[in-house]
Formats: sequence, structure tokens, C-alpha cells
Amino acid sequence: MHAGTGGLERWANPNTLRTAAHVVIVLAGSWWLLGQLATVLRPLLLAVFLGYVLLPYYARLRLHVPVPVALGVLVGATTGVLLLIAFGMYVSLSGLSVELPMLRPRAVGLVRDVSDFLNEYLPGTGAVAGGTRSAEEQAADKISENVMWLANLAALGFLEAASAGLYLLFLLMESGKFPDRVRAAYPPEKADEILHVFGRINAAVISYLKAKVLSSLLVAVPVGAILWACGVKFSLLWALLTFACNFIPYLGSAVAYTLPIGFAFLQFEEPGRPLLVAGLLTACHVLGAAVVEPLILGKAMGLSPLVVLGALSLWGLSLGLPGMFLAVPLTVVVVLVLDNIEATRPIAKLLGG
Repeated sequence: MHAGTGGLERWANPNTLRTAAHVVIVLAGSWWLLGQLATVLRPLLLAVFLGYVLLPYYARLRLHVPVPVALGVLVGATTGVLLLIAFGMYVSLSGLSVELPMLRPRAVGLVRDVSDFLNEYLPGTGAVAGGTRSAEEQAADKISENVMWLANLAALGFLEAASAGLYLLFLLMESGKFPDRVRAAYPPEKADEILHVFGRINAAVISYLKAKVLSSLLVAVPVGAILWACGVKFSLLWALLTFACNFIPYLGSAVAYTLPIGFAFLQFEEPGRPLLVAGLLTACHVLGAAVVEPLILGKAMGLSPLVVLGALSLWGLSLGLPGMFLAVPLTVVVVLVLDNIEATRPIAKLLGG
């Protein structure tokens, strides 16, 4: 009884209540600011994580060429690649939007066939009689709307890619001056501690991003080659989508797998080729998830699966689709910061894998 009373008294302490209130206010304010500044933060965060990938190459390049040349080569090449990816996605999605009206009857027929199959073999799970046609048309309209939304998102990617390139230029320029500025601003012991934390963050993020880029390429390239060989249209789009979605744990792989297979069933009248595509893509994704990623990534993530799913929801709500791509490295940074603060270290241990 005495222990319980002591716990209540501790929580009723004005200082404890004041601290809890401050934490709630800071979290609520941070969440609101993330939503308001999302358009600014997306290219900035993209530039930060690109900087993590490019910093080792920038350091090596500076040994052989002047700093302006190294900056121009790396930033120009990176921005060009981002613009090419955005352009390729936009062109492919625009072509897909042109194809959709011609594929609409096929989509409606497939939905009707699936509904009839379910009603015949699994009564009660198919569409309700009399409303089948309306549901089919709504599904086809929804697909068209999502494709147009993705095309607009790819068009917006042009502006964000250019902004990210500008941010990246200044980040690389300032990267070499950061340690000196920290040492000038803090006492030696505190400066060493801060630089140690940043060193751990840098190592973790660089390890994760380099491994994820490589594992995503090893899945996306075979997927694109299989789709091209099987005659599936927009194979470049599906390969780029596979590469990008591979950065979204769990959910991304499901999206990258189902969309090209669904399009294959729309494109081909006979089911043989779509079934072949489905089997080959299944092999690619299973090998990627069971063999390639564990070998390359190892324990680079260091987060529990439940935390990863929560991070996807949190960063996705605050920053949109780009937030889902960056959810894991952002959460790794948060966990490392919490781990280096004594009061929050238990929280970091709970979030770890």
C-alpha cells in the first residue's frame, strides 16, 4: 500500500505534471509543424539522405579534383538522375492514363468474372446482385483516378528533385565545416559527445541506405527484365515502382508485386502469360525478401517490425508518400538520439529490434 501511495504522490508532484505537459505540448507542436512544413521538408530530407550516400564519394573525389569540380560532378549527376527518374515516371504514367480507357472494358469484365466466381463457389462473398455493374464501374474509375494522382505526383517530383539538388549542394559545402563549428560552440567534452552521436547516426544511415539501394536494384532489375521479355507494357515504370516501393517495408513489396501482375491480366486476353509473369515475379520477390535483403542488410535496420509499421503510419501521415520511403532511416536517427540521452535510453531499447 505504501509503495502504491508513493507512486501516486510521485505522479501528483507538480514538477512531474509540468514535465509531462511540456512533453505533450512539444510533441503536438512538432506534429503540427511537420504537417505545415511538409512541402519544404520533403526535398530537404531527401537531400540529407542523398548526402549521407554521397559523402564518402565526395571525400574521395576532393583528393583528386578541386572542391567546386567535385561538388559540380556529384550534385549535377545526382540531380540529373532524380530528374530522369521523375521524367520517366511521368511519361510512363501519362502513357498508362491514355491506355486506361481502352483497358476499362477489360477491367470491368475481370471484376465481373471474379465476382461471379465468388458467388458461385463462395456464396455470400461476391458482389450483391443488382449492384455488380455499379461496383465494377466504380473500381475502374478508382484505378483511373489513382493513376492520374501518381502522374501529378511525378510531375511534382520535378520541382522537388530540383530543390533537393540545391539543398544537396549546400549540405556538401557545409559538411566539412560542421565538426569545427561544433567544437567552437561547445566545450571539448560536450563537442566530442555530440560528434560521437552524429558519427553513429552517419554510420547507421549510410549503412542502411547503401544496402537498401543495392538490394532494391537487385530486385527491380530482374523484375523489369521479366516484364519486358514477357511483353508487358510499361516495364520501365513497373521496375522503377519496384525499386521505389522496396524502400517501404512490408507494404511496398505487396504494391510493387500486385500492380504489374494486375496490369498483365488487363493487357492479355489469355491467362497463360499473366500467370507466367505472376510466377516469375513471385520468385523474384521471395528471393529478394528471403535471401538478398538478409544478406545485404543484415541488422542495419535495428528496429522491431511493430516499430517499423508504426513509423510508416507516422511519417506517412506527416510527410505523405515520401515520408513512407524515409520512415526507416528517420526512425533510426530518432532511436540513436534517444539512446544517447540517459533519460530516454529505455525508450530507445524498447524501440530496438
